[in-house]
Amino acid sequence: MKTLFTLLALAPTALTAQTTWEVVAGGSMGPGQTDPYYAPDSITINMGDAVHWTVVSGSHNVYGMHDAFPDNPEEFTSGQPSQDMDYTHVFNIPGIYGYHCTQNGHAATQHGMIIVQEGTGVHEAVADPGAITLFPVPSSGRLNVSLEGKNYRMAQIIGADGRTMDERSIQPGVLNGIDISKLPNGRYMLRLMGDNGNIILRPFVKE
Repeated sequence: MKTLFTLLALAPTALTAQTTWEVVAGGSMGPGQTDPYYAPDSITINMGDAVHWTVVSGSHNVYGMHDAFPDNPEEFTSGQPSQDMDYTHVFNIPGIYGYHCTQNGHAATQHGMIIVQEGTGVHEAVADPGAITLFPVPSSGRLNVSLEGKNYRMAQIIGADGRTMDERSIQPGVLNGIDISKLPNGRYMLRLMGDNGNIILRPFVKE
């Protein structure tokens, strides 16, 4: 059932904003229950798009305020956890946003990331699939980044909560090794920034 919800959530629907993306919240801390989750937990949208969250099981909320996510370009929240949460937010500022559920204990597994890109001038990894290669993925110690001649000089590692975990210079046209051994296990996003203002994003897993 969760797989079905994930597939449905990946399909945007057109409303008043440019595009509205559907995300569902579910799960609970009860014995034998699915751990709390958002599906999908990471999406890339364009500036001006909206994200619509609803609940399929349990009691949940969406919390992306600065006390929990100080790097968010702007704050957003649905309020207190509820079984009837139905919340939409339009993202008008580009950047990387983290959020989680504040229901007791849920944030350990229920957190999300929204990458908001400008409609023009910013290109991310999906639009340029041959630009870089990451290996091995999953990785436990060294993450190798092959730039294939691309002119990217700065790398950031973004956690699942939207926070910047590491930032460093990289060399274009060579194989760069990034030590991720001290990162907690989990899902991350590698954000590469180029001289011309372009941005490329690549997901990876640390285990």
